Amino acid sequence: MRAWIEREVTVTGEIEQRHLRLWSTALHVPTRDGPVWFKAAREGFAYEARILEVLVPLAPDILPEVVAARPEAGWLLLRDAGDRAREHPIEWEPLVRRYAELQIAAVPHAEELLAAGIVDNRRPRVEEMFQYLTPGTADRLRSLMPEIEERLARLASSPLPATVEHNDLHDGNVFSRNGRARILDWGDAALAHPFFTLTVEEDPSARAAYLEPWAELCPHERLLGEVEDVLALRYLLRAVTWGRLVDLDPAFAASVEERVVLFLGPAG
Repeated sequence: MRAWIEREVTVTGEIEQRHLRLWSTALHVPTRDGPVWFKAAREGFAYEARILEVLVPLAPDILPEVVAARPEAGWLLLRDAGDRAREHPIEWEPLVRRYAELQIAAVPHAEELLAAGIVDNRRPRVEEMFQYLTPGTADRLRSLMPEIEERLARLASSPLPATVEHNDLHDGNVFSRNGRARILDWGDAALAHPFFTLTVEEDPSARAAYLEPWAELCPHERLLGEVEDVLALRYLLRAVTWGRLVDLDPAFAASVEERVVLFLGPAG
């Protein structure tokens, strides 16, 4: 890693490992042109480098600034994006509107994204969650499967085409500098109904701005109906996402259970 980094940038200080997760690591690298971040993801999440090759040309203003990439290895060198929105709040309306425009621009690139290895979540694999659930929770979920399948079928028949969705768009993954916000960490991104992005919604008051670009593709009432279906399934869809982590550590099954229970609501 160090040899590759030093071939790509002029390192001027100590390289520090700032983040280490089961799915990726991030190193802070001081350079003569300012700090950059090296990110390496393990298999199953390494497609981030490959999908950014597709996405960055579509919306370079809101995506990471890629200094260098080694897509076959899942390695990225990214320019520092500034301050995290969690500590330095941003205006969400212009960002989510621009993000929706990116989603629309990415529609013709669906096959490229799939070839790059992005998760295919056009048909969420809810049935796979049963293996991670306690018997009581599994029974409760099974009783609701007809309603779940009905909502998923409506979403699958949407006039809105499947496209990229970040799948973790919150204030910990958005950074800003000089008034420009960027969306980082595309390691959970999926090809799905675009509104699945609302399963993680940092600022619900910005939803109208997010929906504006979609108005040309779908009647307003249908848009609102699809938002309603996604929000009704929000915690269940999050459980499907967390299910990807169980192979890395069986302890994550508890997180799947937790989100399914939130979806089910109080027992009795």
